[in-house]
Amino acid sequence: MAPVSGCVAADTEGSANGGVAGAGASGGSATAGVGGTGGTAGTAGGSAGASTGATSGSAGVVSVGAGTTGTSGMPAAGASTAGTGGAAAGASGAAAGGGMVSGGMAGLGGENGGGAGSGGLAGSGAGTAGQSSAGAAGDGASGSAGGGGTLCPSNAAFCEDFEDGNLDGWSKNESGGTLVVNAAKPAHGVNSLQVDVPAMQYGGAIVRNGAPLFPLPSQRMWGRLMIYFDTIADGHTDFIRGAASNGSTPQYNIAEQHGEVMLNYYNGSSADCWARPMPGKVVPLKTWMCWEWSFDGEANQMEFYIDGTLSRRVDGTGDGCLSNPTQTWVAPTFAELRIGEYVAERSPDAQRIWIDDIAVGAESRIGCP
Repeated sequence: MAPVSGCVAADTEGSANGGVAGAGASGGSATAGVGGTGGTAGTAGGSAGASTGATSGSAGVVSVGAGTTGTSGMPAAGASTAGTGGAAAGASGAAAGGGMVSGGMAGLGGENGGGAGSGGLAGSGAGTAGQSSAGAAGDGASGSAGGGGTLCPSNAAFCEDFEDGNLDGWSKNESGGTLVVNAAKPAHGVNSLQVDVPAMQYGGAIVRNGAPLFPLPSQRMWGRLMIYFDTIADGHTDFIRGAASNGSTPQYNIAEQHGEVMLNYYNGSSADCWARPMPGKVVPLKTWMCWEWSFDGEANQMEFYIDGTLSRRVDGTGDGCLSNPTQTWVAPTFAELRIGEYVAERSPDAQRIWIDDIAVGAESRIGCP
């Protein structure tokens, strides 16, 4: 692949991964106040919103009444408890007696205890139970991506965690580099794939084609992997490649150049193009990252996410090309996926990375584990 350089221009967009906690209800408490003669006790039904693993708590009973001075009312009892597990309690659970006890408001985020009531007065009516499901927004938050949080979600056509020590279903393409499954540095479990590229070598990749991923039913591929950079050399290196059959051009690449993240389109030296996040994103060393991608052949679109956040999207054209700056990134009929380390600009420095927890599908965004 020819060297890539050029101007930097991008839209950086954020994306939330995973359902964010909604506002949980809390039971309001009433201080011993003066209840009205003839006031009847009202019950409150503000229960906590339900979510996966949530434990609901019910609001207590407060006295309700009006009229002449009588005996002191009973304090409210109970408070809702936020759910544990994947998502917090959903919104809309009201405080005891309709969400307000004479100045006591329902707490946010599952906070226990509302404001104290005064004078024994209380609102009446039952609060409704909120509900939050995985991937659904809580109180104003965005939902999760696809099957996020699972090593091998149901929307993946195949997954690879290297735990069996083999590369079943993959072929190896080594060009001066080595690809070895070992227990040196797993993201999860015991094993991961170690990729070493000696100085002035091209490297190598594991290659996947055919079923169960290809042919893509709608020419769109979603993928995710965990990646760890021990060292990185100056130049241009591709890590994830969607290509036509036998790895031929055109190609969509998730790459780096000069130590910064870059998306690359390659269809020969006359169409070698790039797009970078804005501001530029330095590839950090010695830490695991979750990288997600979408290659959409029908829309000529690429998306790239780091740790759940959209880093860069290309719609038809990127930031520039070596020859034609407005070159359209016309996608291939995707028939092959390559994952590894291919050094387009060979370096006098050796490079090493680890890869783990690959999941790829054609239905929807996979999400980080």
